[in-house]
Amino acid sequence: MKLSGKNSIGSILKIFLQVCCYVGIIILIVLPVLLKYLGFNIIASMFVIYPNGVVLLLITRNFIKLFDSLTKNKPFCKENVKILKKTGKISFIGGIFWLIDILYQILFVINNDIVFIATLGFLSILFFGVAIALYILSELFEQAYNYKEENDLTI
Repeated sequence: MKLSGKNSIGSILKIFLQVCCYVGIIILIVLPVLLKYLGFNIIASMFVIYPNGVVLLLITRNFIKLFDSLTKNKPFCKENVKILKKTGKISFIGGIFWLIDILYQILFVINNDIVFIATLGFLSILFFGVAIALYILSELFEQAYNYKEENDLTI
């Protein structure tokens, strides 16, 4: 199967991410009603879940743009470098939100569940790691773009 162009893995992933984005938006809209119906504290849940949900939706939206360029057979363009850098910054912000969630759970909720706290710590480290990986990937894409531009100029 092709990696780029129409009917490729990139176009399939783009469609999958679009579905995930729409489902995520629906979940963020329905979540307060569902939590209130189930008897959970809505204010605490919104404080913990919503910032991270918005971060994930922004990352998904940026990856949709990235896979759109794969569908157009233009993977090494300046726009993809900007998308990767912006997504890395968003992921870094997501890592900070997970750290805030850890502090909130420990200091205000006084949650002593070590598995839950460890999971939040893992998510924080994961988001920071993804931010670093996306920054490195954006630098690689920028070098590939520069080489491509240089190659296009030579006849």
